[in-house]
Amino acid sequence: MKGVIFALLLFLFFSQPIYGIKVPELNLNLAENEYAISFLPLKSGEVAVLHLAAGDNYLINTGPRSQVRELYYYLDQININEIKAVIITEEAEIYEDTLLKLRKKYSIAEIMAGASFSEPLLKAETAGLKILNEGDIHRLSPELDLEVIHDGNEKQEGLDFSLTFFNHRFLWLSSQSKHAEGVFMSKPLKNVNIVKIPLHSKTECISDPLIKHIDPQTALLYRSKEKLLNGDLLEAINEAWIDLYLTGQHGLITIKFNKSNYEVLTFEQDDGAFKEQPDGS
Repeated sequence: MKGVIFALLLFLFFSQPIYGIKVPELNLNLAENEYAISFLPLKSGEVAVLHLAAGDNYLINTGPRSQVRELYYYLDQININEIKAVIITEEAEIYEDTLLKLRKKYSIAEIMAGASFSEPLLKAETAGLKILNEGDIHRLSPELDLEVIHDGNEKQEGLDFSLTFFNHRFLWLSSQSKHAEGVFMSKPLKNVNIVKIPLHSKTECISDPLIKHIDPQTALLYRSKEKLLNGDLLEAINEAWIDLYLTGQHGLITIKFNKSNYEVLTFEQDDGAFKEQPDGS
């Protein structure tokens, strides 16, 4: 009888819903000439997954260790079992303890980071570290190139890169400074379709001239309307007829690319977001 009770207790313990409501499982079914980016609505940090048709996955940032179960939750929902490399976009996104846990769980072979903020990783003698320098172009697949647009070492700067895939170009901006804006204005960015906008504070935003210079069709922010938003930024985005997506409003956001076009897939947070149990278990 004691054995039966013990077995029942074990079942109840391990079957408790740790993560709450489930995000609808996302199976991208990528064809040979497709790739996708998923933006994860974590509580803090800017974390995304780059999906390649060959099955390779690149994790962009990790978030702190306090959010690691939340990260596991979203990675499970988008069927991530292995990660080829982690791309770190700024010094504030370096969490060595999280990297250690992820490397063991997902067999990560490589850590990619901007040269200007890679010193902590060098000191830690991080295995498989690849330093990214401004102007570098890395071929992630025969059709997909990662180009380092800017590697900033000033306040509110980091790694800014683009992903070019056939006629599509996605721009990940981490830097938000006058110096970085001058660099961006000097670069040919008119062929950018989608931009991830940095937002280091409520009062700072990328300028109207920079938005016009990039001239994207779609913009993404790791924020919600409640925490936002600089009115000038919203006005500039609206006037430029840019489609704006917010992780705090749209939840899990995936953009899927093929040769000729792209589509934005969203899963509302009410449909299933990570939710800790009340006791924090």
